[in-house]
Amino acid sequence: MALNKEDFLLDVWAFDDNGKKLHPYKGERGAKKGLFSVNFTNDTNKFQGLTEEQLIKSIEVGKFKSRGTIRMLPLDYKHGCDRNAFGPTFYKGKHIKEFG
Repeated sequence: MALNKEDFLLDVWAFDDNGKKLHPYKGERGAKKGLFSVNFTNDTNKFQGLTEEQLIKSIEVGKFKSRGTIRMLPLDYKHGCDRNAFGPTFYKGKHIKEFG
C-alpha cells in the first residue's frame, strides 16, 4: 500500500546525505500501524510506536536534544526503498535542539 501525503508529519523534517528532505511517516502494518516509529536508544531493535501528539510532545520537551531517531521517507519515495531512521532536524522551521 502506498503512503499518502496525510501519512507524513510535514511539520518535522531532516535531510539525508544527498540533501533530500525527509519526513516521519505512519506505519502501514503490524503493531505500529498508524503510528510513527521512534527510537530513543542506541539499540536499533527498540523502536516504539507514537501517535502524532506523543511525537510532537517528545520534541517539545526536548527528548531529541541528545538522542533519538524517527523512521522517515521523502514525500516522493518509491515503493521498496529503504526506510531508514534519522534524527529529526527541524520542527515547524525551528531547530530540534532549541526545544526542551
